[in-house]
Amino acid sequence: MKRIICSILVLLFIFACFAACSEKDPNTGGKTDTKKVDQQTNAPTTTVEPAETKELTNEEVAAPYLESLGDTKYNRDFNILCMQGVGNSEKEIWVENASDEPIDNAVFLRNSAVYDRFGVTITPHPVAPGTLAAEVQKDNKANSHSYDLIMANGPDTGSLAQNGYLYNFLDLSETLNLDQPWWDPGTLRDCEIYGKVYFMNGDINILDNDVTWILLFNKDLIKKYDLDEPYQLVYDDKWTLDKFYELITSDFNRASDVGEYDANAYYGFITTNGGGLTNFLYTCDMTTVQINDGTPEIVCGIQKNAEKITKILEWCKKTISDPHLTWFSKNDPAQTKEMFLKDHAMFYSEVLSYIVNLSDMESDYGVLPTPKYDEAQKDYRTHVDGVGSMISIPANMPEDKKEEVATIIEAMAIYSYIYLTPAYYEVTLKNKKARDPDSTKMIDIILKSRKYDLGYIYNSIGLADAFKSLVEKGQSGWDGTMQKSEKRAKNALNKIIKQYSKI
Repeated sequence: MKRIICSILVLLFIFACFAACSEKDPNTGGKTDTKKVDQQTNAPTTTVEPAETKELTNEEVAAPYLESLGDTKYNRDFNILCMQGVGNSEKEIWVENASDEPIDNAVFLRNSAVYDRFGVTITPHPVAPGTLAAEVQKDNKANSHSYDLIMANGPDTGSLAQNGYLYNFLDLSETLNLDQPWWDPGTLRDCEIYGKVYFMNGDINILDNDVTWILLFNKDLIKKYDLDEPYQLVYDDKWTLDKFYELITSDFNRASDVGEYDANAYYGFITTNGGGLTNFLYTCDMTTVQINDGTPEIVCGIQKNAEKITKILEWCKKTISDPHLTWFSKNDPAQTKEMFLKDHAMFYSEVLSYIVNLSDMESDYGVLPTPKYDEAQKDYRTHVDGVGSMISIPANMPEDKKEEVATIIEAMAIYSYIYLTPAYYEVTLKNKKARDPDSTKMIDIILKSRKYDLGYIYNSIGLADAFKSLVEKGQSGWDGTMQKSEKRAKNALNKIIKQYSKI
């Protein structure tokens, strides 16, 4: 019923906006009507120029959905179990006071809005990441229902899901509008198993944004060497692995041939030996595990996608393993950051949160999605590092609290979309050297294009690590690696499937 009401409200809202845009003052001599003469009849005819469409604000988009939630006063705490001391893991849930710091203030405004409307106090319960899964299990077995929401990292969330400790989001679809922009479409698309989705990402959490892999580029170097403008390449769907290779093998790179290739040299591309290498699998719209009709299966096998993954590895071998082109640090992200700050690299792959670490950079820089496999690939893709938070609901939620909990979660998501997401963009792009209309559009593309791989979330499958290891070693023999890893990967996946089937 709420979904029907919401649909009606959306239609009424759109109609009202259309009517407002269609009105014109007959006394303005307006530019909306132009006269011309029909060549056949010599009679004047009237053409109407299309009215300008106004882009709706987040608040305007969300208004009908908020209205459909009602304003019942629940008068209680809403308890959220979260990770302690991991980036923004606690800040994304609760702050004590309003603040001049945009994210803190946005979280305060969101939580205040939820309290004012529903009488609900958002209450965090931070625990060490290594103890979070055990805490959920203990609470479930005692049927205590101590927590309404869980914000754990990817591996912990996956483990809780397969062992039956989480609630299916799709059972709350009458209240949760999972197809709306305050929810990440990637989790809904890539993580549904047997018609069930046990974890989501959305505007409620920002730690998942913080650890989303992106590409940064030095604008000054692009201009200096008269290279193709990267933003335009993205808009034209021409930002591909081959184009990326073309740019990093430019005169900039040849001019920096100093003989000694270390952190003091100059490179077309720099990253770390972690997710920056793994991401070349996902940027090519590949995964190790794919969901087909609700059933997960391994797709990086010898027969399935073998040719494509071999070509990706061959590209990585000529690009990543060439010491004249690429530098990847050994578990030292601070090193690559300093190199980019000092104009020692044209392109730099890191997670989104690293943008705020570049405030001292003198050169202008921009934000890009990582390149596509080729122009035939429909969407730009990236992945979220496993340390990022994921949203889940404890399985022991009482049935009579189902609508209440769903309403509060949806309200948190919508108010986060209104307050928190704009503040996150403001902080991320606060350095004027990164703040331009294109950077904002690029982040929109990046966050909407994230790919989720169960073979990465469930690291027992091991194939994502196998891919990264080959890239790091400069090897392209995926078939041989797969032969060694396939049995273990299939056994791990079959165990996960078996556990899901029992839930």
